[in-house]
This record gives sequence, C-alpha cells and structure tokens, in this order.
Amino acid sequence: MMDSRNVDLVRSIRAAWERGDYSSAAWADPQIEYVVADGPSPGTWKGLPAMAEAMREALSAWKGLRSQADEYRELDDERILVLLGFRGRGKASGLDVEQLGTKGAEVFHLRDGKVTRLVLYWDRDHAFADLGLEEQATAEESTTPDLEELLRRLIEASNRRDLDAVLGYLAPDVVYDTSHSGFGIYTGVPAVRGFLEDWFSSYEEFEMVAEEIVDLGNGVGYTILRQRGRPVGSSGEIRRRSASVGLSVNGLFVRLTTYSDIDEARAAAERLAQERG
Repeated sequence: MMDSRNVDLVRSIRAAWERGDYSSAAWADPQIEYVVADGPSPGTWKGLPAMAEAMREALSAWKGLRSQADEYRELDDERILVLLGFRGRGKASGLDVEQLGTKGAEVFHLRDGKVTRLVLYWDRDHAFADLGLEEQATAEESTTPDLEELLRRLIEASNRRDLDAVLGYLAPDVVYDTSHSGFGIYTGVPAVRGFLEDWFSSYEEFEMVAEEIVDLGNGVGYTILRQRGRPVGSSGEIRRRSASVGLSVNGLFVRLTTYSDIDEARAAAERLAQERG
C-alpha cells in the first residue's frame, strides 16, 4: 500500500528548495546517500556533511539555479519520483539552462519518515531508463495531476496539522483567500504559514471531512467540507460546513479560496473553470 505521507514529506522538502531555502536537513537520515547520476559533476556522497558540501558546490557554479517539480509519482511504498524543470544561468558559460530545455528528475528513497537515498538526474530519460520506465521517455511526459487526489491529501495533511506537508502543495506565490469566510487574503507561502500556524494553535481538536470533491477540469476543483473543532480552553465544540475552491498548475495550488456559502463556492468554481477552458 502506498504511503501518502512519503509524498507529503517530499513535497515539503521541494517546497523549501523551490523557495531557495536549503537550511533544514531534518528530513534526511544521517547516513543518507546522495547520488548525482549524470550532468556536469556526477558522483556519490555519503552522510549529511558530504551531501551538503556537494549541493553547495553544485549551486556555486550557477547564478540563480532553481529546480521546480513538474510531477510527483509514487513508484512504490519507499520511492518517490519527482520530474523536474530547471532555471538558472551558468556563471562561466552564461548558458540559460531553461532555454536549453533541460528536464531532470529526482528519486527519493524513504524509510521510517526519513530520506535514506536521493538520486539527482539532469537527464530525465536517464532516470526513466534506470527505473525501467523507458517507454515513458518517448511518451508524453507531462500529465495533469489528479486534482481530486491533491485536494484529498491537502485535507489529510491539515487534519494531521502537518504544516510543512500542507505548504508543500502550494506554489511559492499562492493566494489564499479566506475573505469570504470572514478572514483575510494571504499571498505567498510565508503569509499562509503564519495564518495556518495561528489557526491550528487556536484548536485543541480539529478535523475536516470531505463530503464531496469535484474536479471541473482546467486545473479547477472544489470540495465541500464538514468541520468540527474544540477551541483551546473550551469544552464546547464548533461544527460548520464550508467549501474551498482550488486552482492548480503543475500539481501545485496557485489559488485557494474558502467560502461559508456552498452555492457561492460552486458558482465561483464553475465560472473559473469556464474562464480557463
């Protein structure tokens, strides 16, 4: 059985990297094996200090190097494949890696909530070949992520209060609009983090259950939720129904809007889907 927590962990790691934040290694096993399978500086490194040094050296050769996840795939219960695009310019050559059309991949090996092996491929076809997925190297590589699955996992991560996992499903410049529910509009992952930290900390108990999840196509979907929670310091329980409308691009939510009025949410989602059709 696949473990969605592995995908959540990998998403949270990559969300930080895509913001340029490499400060945390809490996700890594101390004896992690880091492999660069191809590209300008292939090699294998063992342990956290060696991996950190290899990453620093690789980043130093580029100006503004960033990688962005195009897709996440669960290969089995211990491996996650991430398909990557790159941005940046070589300091010596001046070449723009994005204009070269470079498409890469990473394979995360996980056990007991830690990454034990990480393999980077600059050549996506090389990754497919190593994984026995050669037929996909010539097939259409970009597939639309399952929006219903993304929404379901977002709810599961929220119920666990796994903030890093929740933020791993959001684009760096996400807009989280809670104004229809009586709160504010939060732009960017740091602002959303602050709001959610306050929200989670205000409840002793909190749970969301999806009554309905609908994928309208064109990256637009909505979910109808039943929520219950017990505020800190209270013996009473709050129950409410609400809805959330999501817009996803390349497997990351660029906009999430919450509504107290279910019909208003449905109408807004349908309009958005039509506009993007």
